[in-house]
Amino acid sequence: MSKSPIFSRGRILKLEMLDHLRDFPKDMMQVQLHGYANGILTGCRLLVNEDYIIIEPGIIYFDEEIYVLKENHNVPYTHTNETAILKVKFMGENANKDFVSHGTKIFIDADTHIHKDEIELCRFKLKKGAKLRNNYVNFEDMTTEYNTLNRIHVHFSAYKNSTLSPYVLTNFAKEAFGYKLSNPLDIAFCMQCLQKEEAMSKELIINYIAARLEIDYKDYSNEKIYKFLVEILKEIKSSKGMKRDRNYLSKRILVD
Repeated sequence: MSKSPIFSRGRILKLEMLDHLRDFPKDMMQVQLHGYANGILTGCRLLVNEDYIIIEPGIIYFDEEIYVLKENHNVPYTHTNETAILKVKFMGENANKDFVSHGTKIFIDADTHIHKDEIELCRFKLKKGAKLRNNYVNFEDMTTEYNTLNRIHVHFSAYKNSTLSPYVLTNFAKEAFGYKLSNPLDIAFCMQCLQKEEAMSKELIINYIAARLEIDYKDYSNEKIYKFLVEILKEIKSSKGMKRDRNYLSKRILVD
């Protein structure tokens, strides 16, 4: 059934009509996201300068609640020489006469355990005097131990299971396409990675890895999935040798 309030001159504004306006957007999102796992839905991209990690606007889904970050959020960081994690902590429900709110706290924590009321946005290990970076030489560089923003452990919301960051998969696909891909599995998977910015199903990623490396299908962690993707990329490089020559077509000699 579809039901919409009618607002017109001379009609009495009823509480039921206002309730419908209040509930409809939330009801629609709850139906659309039914069965989704906790994690980032979209956005929350990370930038870095000399003093701050900058979290861009985004949406996080956690315990069937939607949390919207409307503006950039700056988090100061310092050198640690130990692993530190940028976390979002969910503070639970707070109600008054007018509103029900669900608060969050964004902070950097030396505790590397992700508690049940937290999610991770990134991790890093920064040496004294060094600068934190979020640009990578290649795909394998994404997990360089020191002075590098590591996104591998971040959970993105997807149906049934949280999944790997689309940013990680995009970097994999871009590097793979730098070589002359011939394996249909590689081509199809990389096309999927580049097709849209939404999170890819973890089931699809693991099925690709299992088929490509001829291993058993298991519910692998983000870290294990990343290591498998590194292995696949090394195979692609070794089997193709040189990178794709972008001037190849222009150098061809046509014989009539």
